[in-house]
Amino acid sequence: MNLIEEIVTHARNTYLAGDFPHIVEVVAYARRLARTTGADEEIVTIAAYFHDISRGTMGPEEHNVRSAEMAREWLSQRGYPAERIERVAAAIVAHMRPTTGPEREPLAIESRILYDADKISRAQGIGLLGALVRLGQQTSWEELGYAHLAAAIQEGRNVTEEAYHTLYTDAARELAGPGYLRTVEFCDQLLELEVFKAAAGH
Repeated sequence: MNLIEEIVTHARNTYLAGDFPHIVEVVAYARRLARTTGADEEIVTIAAYFHDISRGTMGPEEHNVRSAEMAREWLSQRGYPAERIERVAAAIVAHMRPTTGPEREPLAIESRILYDADKISRAQGIGLLGALVRLGQQTSWEELGYAHLAAAIQEGRNVTEEAYHTLYTDAARELAGPGYLRTVEFCDQLLELEVFKAAAGH
């Protein structure tokens, strides 16, 4: 069993079953973007498998830092080169929120790729579904009104737009672009319906 195969087995055994499809998706996007951009495919693949690995046991808060530490420990125990471990860890730390300002440009390509791979589905509209699911969890059917729905649709649109505009690479924007445009157009069409405009007081 080579290192990547061992990582896949470790990831399957560590992530919650419901979380693993997201990991598989991020790995696939990361590999595709690495080949397009010339990033180190092994580094981004390892980072993609580890990027959320602490969430199941330690929760979402600062999971990027905790997951990077777990990756460092696991890789060190297997004799992976220290310099490459740090590149993996740096990518994991950078995946949670975008770097802005003068620090954005020097960010390693592997860090950019992992962030983009993690956010592509959100930039294609998955955030809209998330907003609607949260609405269903927080609001009873009896209380649900058009104003609630309009707010959830707007939230989903905002999440989609923010995710798309924070993507680092042209390759990621090209992948996400069609879904992004469809989602924004769909949200705008819904919010123009009279029932939603009336609920918003327009």
